[in-house]
Amino acid sequence: MTRLYDALGAMPWLLLAMSRLSDAYCECGYSVNKTTDTQHEIFTDLIENDFLHTSKIEGSGWRPQEYNVSAKDARGPYGKQFLPENIVPNPLKDKKKWGGESKEGGDAGLQLWVRGDHSKGFISASEMASDRKDTLYGSYRVGMKLSASQGTCGAFFWFFDNAQEIDLEFLSKQFNASQGAVNLVLQSPDSVKNMDASNTSTFRVQHLPFRPDEKFHEYRFDWTKDRVSFFVDGNWLWDMTDNVPKDAGTLFLNHWSNGDPLWSAGPVNKDTVMTVSYIKAYFNSGDEQRKKDYTKRCPTMDPAKVCEIPHQSSPPTPGANEDDEAGKTYFFSQDPKHAPNQTVAASGSIRQTATSLCVYVPLFVALFSGFMSI
Repeated sequence: MTRLYDALGAMPWLLLAMSRLSDAYCECGYSVNKTTDTQHEIFTDLIENDFLHTSKIEGSGWRPQEYNVSAKDARGPYGKQFLPENIVPNPLKDKKKWGGESKEGGDAGLQLWVRGDHSKGFISASEMASDRKDTLYGSYRVGMKLSASQGTCGAFFWFFDNAQEIDLEFLSKQFNASQGAVNLVLQSPDSVKNMDASNTSTFRVQHLPFRPDEKFHEYRFDWTKDRVSFFVDGNWLWDMTDNVPKDAGTLFLNHWSNGDPLWSAGPVNKDTVMTVSYIKAYFNSGDEQRKKDYTKRCPTMDPAKVCEIPHQSSPPTPGANEDDEAGKTYFFSQDPKHAPNQTVAASGSIRQTATSLCVYVPLFVALFSGFMSI
C-alpha cells in the first residue's frame, strides 16, 4: 500500500479525477425532451448569453457589425447604416436580481436601436453576429421584446448564404391593438432566384395572440436534418420540411428599416428599440476540432450524461419589482460543471470550461488495479 500512495502522490491529477467523478454533468450534450422520449434530439455544444446581467458586449461571444447598404441595394427609399454604437447593454441595477430597475432606465437587456434621423439618406440601425461560425443542427432561442414604433424589422436568424437561411422576422407594421405576427422564413434557391421568399413554400406569416412589443417572449426554432420547427413560449407554431439547410453557419440579430412599404415600412421619426434578455443555442458543431472534443468527453453515449434543456412555457418578462423572478431563466453555463469543455461568456469575458475528467476513469481503474496487484 505504501507503493500505491507513493505512486498517487507523484500523479496528483489522478486524485483530482477521483474527487470529480461524481461532479461531472452534460458531457454527452443537451437534449430537447427527455432522452427516454421517442421524440428527442441531442446536441453537443452551447451558446448562452444572459443580457439582463451583461454590462458590455465585448467578450460576450457576439460582434457588432458595421457596414452600409445603399438604397438601391437595400431596395427601399433609404439605405441602411449598421453601427456598433446602436447596440447598448442595459443590465439590471442589481446583478443578483431578476427584476427591478435597469441601469439606464426602460427595459433591462441588450438594446438594438433604429434611429429616427434619416436626413442623410441612410437609416442608422443595429446588427450583431455570433463569434461561432460552426453552428449546425440545434435548438435556438431568444428572449426578446420588439419595437413599439411602426416601421422597423427585428430579426433573429441563422445564416450560411442567401440560399440557406433560417429567419424569425418581426415587422412592427403587422402589430395591431391586441395581436402581432412573426414571419417564418427559410431562404432557398427559389427565393434567391425571385429575390423574394414570400411566394415560396418556406415562407409563412404566423399570427400571434399578443403584441410582441408589450412583453418579452421566447422565440425559438429547432433545426434537424429533415425539418425546421418554430415555437413561441414553448408552443409549437409550424414545421418546414423543404429546403432545410445542410451547412454550418452563423447566428445574427438585427433591427433595421429602409422605408420599403412592402417590408419594413417606415422610416420611424424617433429612436426606437428592440431589447434582448437572453440568447440560448444548443447545437451540433460543424467544426472538426469541436467534434473531436465532444468524442473525448463522451466516447460512448450515456443518457445519464445528457442534460435536458428546460422548457420555457411562459413569457420571460422581468418584473418591475426586484423580488419578482418572472424573468429568471436557467443557464447551464452559470451552473457549476454543467458546461464541460464549452466556450462560454462569463463576467464580460470568454472562458473555456474544463473538460470533465470522467474520461480518465478507465485509465485510473487500470492503474489502480495494477498498483493493488503489486
